Amino acid sequence: MYITKEAVQKILGIKEEVPLLPEHMASTIAITFFPHDKNKVSKEIEEFGNKLHLALNKLGVKLVPFEESFIPFPRIKLIKIYLLLFVGLLVAPWRKVMKTHNRLDRLNFDVISKIKRGRRIKPGISVVALGEQETGNLPMDYTISFTRSSVISILDMPDYINGETEFHEHFDTAMHLFSHNMTNIAIIVNKTKWILYNFNASHPAYSIDENFEHNILHSLIPKIAAPIKPPKLSEFILVSDAFDPYDTFHKPFTLDLSENGHLFEKTKLYPPGKKLSEMSFRNDFYQWVGKIHLDNRSGMSYGFLARQLPVKLSSIIETKDGEKMFGDKIYSPDGYFYDGNKLYITITTAKGKFYITPPEVWVLTQRSGSNKTKMDPLKDTIKLGLVGGVMVMTAPKGLKITPDYKPSFDTRVILAHAVSNAIIASIQKYFDKQSSFAHTMETSGLALSHWHGYFNPNLIPKGWHVHGLDNAPVPCSSPQSAFYAFDGNIKVFMKALENNDDYLGNIHIEPHHGTNISFPSLKDLGEFFLSAPNISRLGNYYLDLCK
Repeated sequence: MYITKEAVQKILGIKEEVPLLPEHMASTIAITFFPHDKNKVSKEIEEFGNKLHLALNKLGVKLVPFEESFIPFPRIKLIKIYLLLFVGLLVAPWRKVMKTHNRLDRLNFDVISKIKRGRRIKPGISVVALGEQETGNLPMDYTISFTRSSVISILDMPDYINGETEFHEHFDTAMHLFSHNMTNIAIIVNKTKWILYNFNASHPAYSIDENFEHNILHSLIPKIAAPIKPPKLSEFILVSDAFDPYDTFHKPFTLDLSENGHLFEKTKLYPPGKKLSEMSFRNDFYQWVGKIHLDNRSGMSYGFLARQLPVKLSSIIETKDGEKMFGDKIYSPDGYFYDGNKLYITITTAKGKFYITPPEVWVLTQRSGSNKTKMDPLKDTIKLGLVGGVMVMTAPKGLKITPDYKPSFDTRVILAHAVSNAIIASIQKYFDKQSSFAHTMETSGLALSHWHGYFNPNLIPKGWHVHGLDNAPVPCSSPQSAFYAFDGNIKVFMKALENNDDYLGNIHIEPHHGTNISFPSLKDLGEFFLSAPNISRLGNYYLDLCK
C-alpha cells in the first residue's frame, strides 16, 4: 500500500476497526436462525436455508442457537421503554394519524406482546429468517440494534423475476420485500438460482449449484459485516446559516450543481426516490421503525451529484527534509504522525518516500431525499468539509440545520474522493508543474457523481483510471466503502505516475452498487453521458461485461 490503512482511517476520521477482506469479515459476524414452521415454507426455501447454514459454518461465521441469542432484558425496563415509545408516537408530527382506533390497537398489541416475551437479540447477532413471518412476530421485533444486527430473509422468487427483468422491476420488488418483511437483506430463491437484494439497489444473481460457498462469502458476508449505517448529525460539526450559494466564490459551482440536472435526468441514470409512505409496511409501527432505521429520513434517493470546490494543494516533503524537520517521527510504523496538531502522512512510492499534510476539502452536494436532477439550491444544498479528519456540515444563508436536514448516505465516500483527489493533485503538481489535473483542482475543483450502474468498458474516457471491481460489495454508507474509494484512487494514480500515463480522473466501481466518477464539471459529465446511447445503464449489465 502506498498509504497505510491506519493513515487512511486517520485522514477519513474512521475510528472503528474496518475489516476489508471477506474472509476477515466472516470472522467478525455472528448469526442466528429464526424459528420457522417447515410446513409453511417452500422446499426451495428450506433447502437454501440448510445449504446456507452449512456454508456459514464452513466460512467461520459464529452460529448462535436462537435460544442463546438473547440479552437479558428486565420486564420493568421494557415497560418503561414502551411507555416512552407510546408517548413519543402520540406527540410525533403525524400523531393525528396514529389516533385511529385500529392502528392504536395494533400498536398496543405489539407493545404488550413484546413485554410478554421480554427478550431481545444481542447487538451484533444478525438473524436469518426462512419465509414470511406473522405480523408482531417478525425478526425485527426481536432486535435491539438497527446498525449492529441485520435481518436476512429467504423468500420465494416471484414468477415475474427472470434473466430479462429490468432494473426498475428489481428495484420495486426489493423495496416491497424490505418494507413488508422488515428486512435488511432479501434473498429470493427458486429451484436453480438465488438473487440478493439489499439497499444498494442491486440484484446480483447466482446459480444455487455453482460456487455456492464462494458466492456467499463474496456477496452476502460483506453486506452483513458492513450494514447500512447512514451518517448522523452527531458525527459532524454543524454550522447553520454559513454560506451564500450565490456569492462570488460559490456561484459558479452552485450553478453547475443546480442548472445541469436536466442533463442527468435525460440519462435515465437517476431513478426517482422512494418515500416511506409509498412502501409496503404492514402497519404504522413498522413504518416508524423503518424511519428510525434510516435515521428519521422520510425516504431514500439514489445517486448523487456533487461539486468539489477548488483546493489549496499541500506541499510535498522529501525524506531528507522530513528528517530535519520531524526527526524520528517520520519512522512511525502506522504511516502517520503529528507535528503539534498537524497531521502528516507517509506516502511510499517507487520514486521514494515523502510526507504530506492532507489538504482541507469542501464539497457542495445535495441533502438526502432531495430531487437530484431538480434541486432548489437555497433549500437542498449542503456544504460538506473534511478538516483534520473531522466532518463538517454547513447550511446556506437563512437555513438552520434541523434534524430533518440529512446528509447523503454516501457522505464518507464523497469526502474520501474529495481528499484523495486533493492529495493526488498535490503529488502530481510536485512531479509535474504543468499537470492539468492539479491545475483543475486548484482553479475550479471537480465534479463528483454516483449512479447505480456501470460504464460500458469500451467507452471509458481516455485518461480516466478504473478501480474497485475486486472489492467486497459493501453498502455505500459503510467505512469500507470510503476506504475503497480513497485507497483505489491513490493506487491507480500511483500506477499512472510510475508508467508515465496521462491521469485526468478516476472511476470507482462499487460492486453490487454502482459507480463514482471525478470529472472536470457536471456540465461536461452530463454532456459526455448524452454523447452516446450506450455509455452506461442502470443495473448490472456492464458490470458483468467488465468481469
